[in-house]
Amino acid sequence: MTTPPLQPSEVAALAARHQLGRLEKAFAPKRLGKMLFALHVYTLLHLSVFFLVPGLLFFRWLRRYPNFSRKQAAKRLYLFEHGLIVQPQFGSGMTAFRWESVKLYQDITQLFVNGLPTPTKYVYSVAAPSYGGAEITEFYENPETWGPLLQEAVLLAQGPAVLEAIVEGGTIDLGSLSLSRTGISSTKNGHLPWSAVKEISVKGGSVHVMKFDMPSPWSTATVSGIPNLYVFLAIARNLTPAVEAG
Repeated sequence: MTTPPLQPSEVAALAARHQLGRLEKAFAPKRLGKMLFALHVYTLLHLSVFFLVPGLLFFRWLRRYPNFSRKQAAKRLYLFEHGLIVQPQFGSGMTAFRWESVKLYQDITQLFVNGLPTPTKYVYSVAAPSYGGAEITEFYENPETWGPLLQEAVLLAQGPAVLEAIVEGGTIDLGSLSLSRTGISSTKNGHLPWSAVKEISVKGGSVHVMKFDMPSPWSTATVSGIPNLYVFLAIARNLTPAVEAG
């Protein structure tokens, strides 16, 4: 992670155009470790000597990594006071978003092969009207840091207005779940008053809504299908003080 004192001129211009405010964090692409980098170089040299075409194809594949491409190494994920700018892992250009207009989806997965964990995959999908969309992945270093920062920034920008809208009688649609002043609704299970909600928890990539008189979840929704997860959890805490939401 870096916090450069100066931004490239095109990034600064885009941030000014969208009034993103102060630059707070910048994250660089994650580089391959020494052992993996050495293995890739060895494989490239071996293929290039004995199999020219496969060697060229392998080199082209390697250029997705910042270790083998200056263009990739120069990319950044910029977090500003009022939004973000992201440069995609594949392709060129950059996209700016403001926190108050973002729908943010997270999908964090880890598979086990023969009982051994594989590297965790992080995919944060960002979308906003008139801004387009982008995917931010573990291509950028420290996703366990920038991921929560994205969610917290959206919560800070949107949470108060969402809570006010619900208190005034509105309903907020969050994928398969929706929230209102009277309770939580599921597209599969209907409506559950807040007084009947025992617990809302996030486990194994799913949001579980527990009802007081049920041993199993009243409703289960995938985290990846809920926009602005932290907003959802914060609203649940505010409307049901007895609920353990987290």
